[in-house]
Amino acid sequence: MLSVGVWEAVSDTLANPGRKLPELGLSAATGSVLGAVERLGAPGKIVAAGIGSAMLLKLGYDEITGERWSKFGAALKDTWKSGQNMDRNIAITRDSLGSFLVDTGIGYAGMRAGSALTARMAPRGKLVDSAIARSGRDGGTAMRKLQERYENPLLMKKQAGEDINLITHTEPASPGRASGDLIRVQRTSDGDIVLAAMDVEGHGIAAAKKALKVHQIMDDVLPVSRNRSASDILALVDDRIPQADELSLTAGMMLFKPKTGELQAATASSQLAYVIRKTGEVSRLDAEVGGLPLGNGLYSGLPRGNETLGLVSGDTVIVASDGVFDRFGYGVASKFQKFLEGVGPHPERLRDGILNAPSPVNGADDASFIIFQKP
Repeated sequence: MLSVGVWEAVSDTLANPGRKLPELGLSAATGSVLGAVERLGAPGKIVAAGIGSAMLLKLGYDEITGERWSKFGAALKDTWKSGQNMDRNIAITRDSLGSFLVDTGIGYAGMRAGSALTARMAPRGKLVDSAIARSGRDGGTAMRKLQERYENPLLMKKQAGEDINLITHTEPASPGRASGDLIRVQRTSDGDIVLAAMDVEGHGIAAAKKALKVHQIMDDVLPVSRNRSASDILALVDDRIPQADELSLTAGMMLFKPKTGELQAATASSQLAYVIRKTGEVSRLDAEVGGLPLGNGLYSGLPRGNETLGLVSGDTVIVASDGVFDRFGYGVASKFQKFLEGVGPHPERLRDGILNAPSPVNGADDASFIIFQKP
C-alpha cells in the first residue's frame, strides 16, 4: 500500500502539475531560501532548525486542512488488520504520505538550487567564510569555485579595459583543487589599475584558506586605496591578515596609472616582478629594498620598498609566484630572468614559454602569474 500510494502521488504530480503548483511552489521557495542561507554561512544548527520547522508546518497544515495524517493512520491500521478497502487506503496514502514526500523532494531540490545559485550570484566576499567552513566536507571544492570567480580571466580583462594588454594564469598544484596562490586585477575609483599576485606558504587546503581570506580582505582594502602607494596597499592588507595559522605570504603589488604611464611596484619576500623594456632590457622590480612576507604583521612596520618608474608603449611587466620560476631552476631566480631576456617583451610568447616549461623535479607547486603590456 505504501509504495503504491507514493508512486501514485508522483504520477499524479507529473500528470497534473498545475493543480499542485501552489503547494510545490511554496516547497521549492522555502527550500531555495534555506539553501541560500546555508551557502551564506548560517550555522548548521540554524539551517537544520529551519528545515525541521518547515516540515512540521507542512505536517500541521496538512492535518488542519484535510486531516491527512489522521486518515492515513486509520488507513494504515485498517490495511494492517484486514487487508480490505485497499483502493481507498492507497488513495489516502497517495494524498498524505505520497504528497508529503513529493513536497519534501521538491523542497530539497529547491534547497540545492538555492545554494548553487547563491554560490554563483552572491557577492564573493559574503561566501568566503562559508566556503572555508565547507572545506572539511567537500575537500575544498567550494573554495576552488570561489577562487575561480575571483580570478576569472575575462572579468580581470574587463577591469583592465583597453589601458593594458593583460594575460593572467593561475594553476593549483593538484588539478581541480583549491590553490594557495591568488591573483587580482581591479580598477580603483580614480582609474588606476591594481595588479596583485600572492603566494601563501606551502600549498593545499590550509594555504588555500588563507589565500581566499586575503581575497576577502582585498575586497575591503581596494575601495579605500585611493591616493595610496603600492606598498601602502600591501601594508593595509598585511594589517588585516589573521595570524593564527602563522602561514606567511610572498606578494607582488603593481599600481599602474594609465593617464601618466607611471608604475609603482612593491614586493614582499621572494615574489618576483620584472619589467621587460621594449628594447629587451630586463630589470627586477623593487629589488633593492622589498619587504618582509605578509601575514606576520611586520611588513608595514619595517623598511619596505616602493619602486616607481615610467612605462612606454611596448614595455611589459610580469609578476609571478615561485611555482613559475621554479620551472626554470628550483630556487634559482636568475634562470627565470634569463628566460625573460631570451623571449623579450612579447606577452603571448612569455605565457606559452612558462606553460610549456616542465614542472620542477621536486614536485608541482601552485603557480600563478600576471603579464601586462602598455599598448
